[in-house]
Amino acid sequence: MRKVAQITSYVFHPVFLPTAGLLIVFSLNTYISQTMSTPAQFFILAWVFINTVLLPLLFTLFLRWRNLVDSIELHSRKDRLVPFAFSMVLYFVNYYLMKGIPLPDVFYSIFLGSSIAVTLGFLLTFYTKISIHMIGMGGLTAGIYAVALVYDLPIVGFVMLGLIASGIVGSARYILESHDLRQIYFGWITGFLSVYLPIVNGWG
Repeated sequence: MRKVAQITSYVFHPVFLPTAGLLIVFSLNTYISQTMSTPAQFFILAWVFINTVLLPLLFTLFLRWRNLVDSIELHSRKDRLVPFAFSMVLYFVNYYLMKGIPLPDVFYSIFLGSSIAVTLGFLLTFYTKISIHMIGMGGLTAGIYAVALVYDLPIVGFVMLGLIASGIVGSARYILESHDLRQIYFGWITGFLSVYLPIVNGWG
């Protein structure tokens, strides 16, 4: 069971979720697909992948190489602070630069919400080992739900998948004893509200 939980945690690692979320949004919304060319979609995906996956992973590997963190899995709150701060800066730089590119408004809201989620994750880490996996899953579920609401799309199936996946990931983190239930639920709620509110209110 622990092996399955470990694999689940790797597959749904929070660094991959922004890219996965964009892929889902591109496939969800015909308006976005019609207003953005395929090369433009690939450009946005590549941009987000580099800033939210590649650079944070390389930075964490550098910290491990310099023995500044005990593990690349960042088990302790102390190990998490510097990588999270680095990711927070990257997310806001990413949001600021994206504002200079003509995109559907919902993308600015998604990028802002993601930046807020990462910032809250960083700040809350000073007080508790909040589940970053669940912040990511809450944000992913919120992104799907909110985009579907904004564009009046069928949402039940997608929301159910998001909730089921969130439950699986939360269970995996609990089985691995990485977090207690409070940290898991609080993480999901934090991620959901951080992404949902900017999208439905048109912030960004």
